Amino acid sequence: MTVFADYAPWYDLLYQDKDYAAETAFVEARLRDHGVSSGRLLDLGCGTGLHALAFARQGWNVAGVDLSDEMIARARTRAGQAGLSISFRQGNACETGPERDFDAVVSLFHVASYQTSRDALTAMFRTAHAALKPGGVFLFDYWYGGAVLAQGVETRVKVIEQKPLRLTRIAQSDHDELAATVTVNYTLFCEDMDRATIRRVDEAHHMRYWFPFEIDAALAESGFEPAAHAAWLTQDAPTSKSWAAYAVARKSVAP
Repeated sequence: MTVFADYAPWYDLLYQDKDYAAETAFVEARLRDHGVSSGRLLDLGCGTGLHALAFARQGWNVAGVDLSDEMIARARTRAGQAGLSISFRQGNACETGPERDFDAVVSLFHVASYQTSRDALTAMFRTAHAALKPGGVFLFDYWYGGAVLAQGVETRVKVIEQKPLRLTRIAQSDHDELAATVTVNYTLFCEDMDRATIRRVDEAHHMRYWFPFEIDAALAESGFEPAAHAAWLTQDAPTSKSWAAYAVARKSVAP
């Protein structure tokens, strides 16, 4: 059972406004900037597979790994319906799996910030390192600490209606500055208006925000060359306005 166990059936509805194709195109452009334009790509923490499917449609040979059985089942179903051959498996991003000789590894939607300790972050990076061929490129996003501290946390409410379903999500966050963590407490009210039913789901997502110097140290310890950091969907340096940032690193060629 994972934090997403009850969340999975409503996950895609909640993020239906997320432009996976545009994000994939952006990531592809950054991979090309670093010399990787095609080949084998591993989506580490792939969720329900929407990024993985978008990469596969662009011609990549894609595999995906996620901790949640429910997410993986949904990803496999979606790939089958789309007629795409993608190898999905359940697994922990912090445990090295059988994946090897990939040209690129991506880890999107803040998987790195679900690693709430330096040891866990380094373990995730070592999984990516093991999966890459020498010179392969690793791109991942994370919560940028400068923006989290500048903006603070607040209660947020999101309502999405796609008849007959209506989803209301309330996010209340607890900030532990000493640990550099935020616990996001989600309450979801999942309504089927045709059946006049409503289900409540409560989940807590424990997140860690990171600073580039911390990430660079963990990457170097894991066998990567220094990373480039930028605000998500830009090529500009992260700022106090950039809660989401990303890093691009290369697996060292020398052992």
